[in-house]
Amino acid sequence: MNKALFIGRSVVDVLSHVRHFPKPDEKVKALHNDIFSGGSSLNAAVTFAHLGGEAFLYTSLSENGIDYELITNELRSRNIKYNNINLDPSYKIPHSTVISSQDSSERIIINGSQEESDKTILYDYLPLDDFDLIQLDQYEVGFVMKHKQFFESFKGTIVLDGGSWKNCSLDFLRLVDIPIVSEVFCGDGIDAFAKICKGLNIDKWAVTRGKNGIVWHDRNSDGVIKASQVDAIDTLGAGDIFH
Repeated sequence: MNKALFIGRSVVDVLSHVRHFPKPDEKVKALHNDIFSGGSSLNAAVTFAHLGGEAFLYTSLSENGIDYELITNELRSRNIKYNNINLDPSYKIPHSTVISSQDSSERIIINGSQEESDKTILYDYLPLDDFDLIQLDQYEVGFVMKHKQFFESFKGTIVLDGGSWKNCSLDFLRLVDIPIVSEVFCGDGIDAFAKICKGLNIDKWAVTRGKNGIVWHDRNSDGVIKASQVDAIDTLGAGDIFH
């Protein structure tokens, strides 16, 4: 598997790494601060490229500015080819505020208020057969649904990165071959998710459960992969990288 297309949201993450989460009305001093590119599809593309694959990213970006330069410089430095699918000149790249706790290795993420671009490119032809694999992350809904017929006829594998259940989740599940989702995505439980997949003729799926490991299904087989015991420092992006 050498060539993959990632379609989804790109953001700017504004991180504060603290010793412990502040209580209400408490002020704490950050151990360090950082600003970097983020977004589940962007992170997955970076990981794929790092592992030697040829990564392509379709995402909505602003036309210019500091945020645009931050993200595009990162993509170029990682040898990731990208396509800005946004046509709205007023669109601004979302900022996510991230607070990461050293004591608990947990994080809080506050997504930016910026809505998705509702003006995206419409291609007469989308050459998806150039790719071995496609990953969708439940963002860029308008772009994906406008090109639904190309995904439906794609002969390779389409993977879903599902962090949480959204209004569009069923629409995305209908397009994919392998959903890899978090336990949060399965609000009614893993058995209910398995039933949904069976109804959609999806015979391969996995559910990540943090330190409790991964539940997987492959046709007539099921199992659990135990999580390795590690001293977690920061879990930010762990799911994106795994998927």
